[in-house]
Amino acid sequence: MSLSHLMWLNFFIADVQDGLGPYLGVFLKQKGFLESEIGLISTIASLCALILLIPFGILIDKTRYKRSLIALCIIGIATSSLLNYIYHSFIFTLLAQLSIALCGAFIGPSLAAITLGITGNTDYAKQVSKNEAYKHAGTTFSAIISFGFALYYGIASIFIITILMSFFSLVFLFFLKDAKIDHKIARGETKNHTFSLANIFKNPPIILLGAVLFCFHLSNAYMLPLLSQRAYSLGVDSTGAYASATIIIAQSTMILVALICGKLNAKYKHHLDKIAFMLMSIALFGLIVRGFIAANFHHLIGMIIVQLLDGIGAGIVGVILPILAARFLQGSGCINTGLSFVIMLGGIGGSLSGLLGGFIAQYIGYSEAYMVLGLIALGGLILWIYGFSKLKRLNKL
Repeated sequence: MSLSHLMWLNFFIADVQDGLGPYLGVFLKQKGFLESEIGLISTIASLCALILLIPFGILIDKTRYKRSLIALCIIGIATSSLLNYIYHSFIFTLLAQLSIALCGAFIGPSLAAITLGITGNTDYAKQVSKNEAYKHAGTTFSAIISFGFALYYGIASIFIITILMSFFSLVFLFFLKDAKIDHKIARGETKNHTFSLANIFKNPPIILLGAVLFCFHLSNAYMLPLLSQRAYSLGVDSTGAYASATIIIAQSTMILVALICGKLNAKYKHHLDKIAFMLMSIALFGLIVRGFIAANFHHLIGMIIVQLLDGIGAGIVGVILPILAARFLQGSGCINTGLSFVIMLGGIGGSLSGLLGGFIAQYIGYSEAYMVLGLIALGGLILWIYGFSKLKRLNKL
C-alpha cells in the first residue's frame, strides 16, 4: 500500500509544489504588474530558495523526519498562496513567492529520497516513472478543474483549488508510514562510505548533468508563462483559462512520455547510458523547435504544438534526472545532496529564464524572447553531445 499512497501523494502534491505556477503571471497582470516586475519577483524568489538547496539535500540525506518536513512545506505553500491573494503589493507578493519557492525546493528531492528508501535500487527507475506519470496526471486534473472554474469564476478560484490539493496531499502523506522507508538506502549509503561534498563536485557526470539541466531550464522555464502573458496582452484571455489549456496539453503529453521512459529504462537497464543520452538529446532538440514555433506561430495549432513539445521535454527530464543522480552517486551516502546540487543548477537557469524572458518580451517583443530561449537550448544540446562523448571516451560513465 505504501507505493500506492506514494503515487497518490505525487498526484495531489504536483499542483501544490509550484504554488500558482503560470497562473501567477495572469493574476499579477490583472493587478497591474509589468512583465519585468513579474519576472523579477520570480527570479528573486527562486534564487533565494536555490541558495538553500544543497543544505536541504544534506538535511534530507541525514534526517529520518522527511514526512514531517514535507507536511510543513505543504502547509507553508497553501498559507502563502492564500495570503498573496488577499495582499498583493509588490513586497508582499515577493515574500509570499519566496516562501513558496523555499517549500517547493525541499519537496522535490524529499520525494525522490522517500521513493528510493521504499523501493531500493532495483525498482527505483520503474517507480520514478510511475511517480512522474501520477504527478503529471495530478497537474492535468487540477488544470482541467482550474480551466472550468477560471472560465466562470475568474482567477480567484485557482487559489481555492490549491488549498484543496494541499489538504489531500497531507492526507496521503499521513498514510505513508516512516517504517516503510529505509533511510540508509534513501541516501545511497554503504558500509564504507564517507559523506563528502567532494563526491559531488568532483563527479564529472554529475557536473555535466547539472550544466545541461541549467541550459534546459534557462530555455524552458519561462516559455509557458510567456504564452499566458502574451494571450492576456492580446486580449485572448483575462481569466486564466488559457493558462489552464496550455497546462492540460503539456501535462497530458508528460503522462505518456513518463511511462514510455520508464519502460525504456526497464527494458534497457543495462544500457542506461545510451538511453539517457538519446532521451536528453530529444528533450533539448524539442525545446529548440518549441522556441521557433512559439516565436513565429501565434494561432491555436501553433500553441498546441508548442505545448506537446513541452510535454515531451519536461516529461523526459523529470524521469531521467533522479535516476541518473542515484546511479552516478550510488554508495556515496549523499545521493539527495547530489540531486539537490543538480536541481540547483537547473533552478538557477529556470529563475534567470524569468528575468531574461520577461525583459526581452517587454522591451523587444514576445517573438524575440522565444527565439533567444530556443538558441539557449541549442547550446545545451551541443554541450550534452560533446560532454557525453568525451566522458565515454575517458570511461567515466
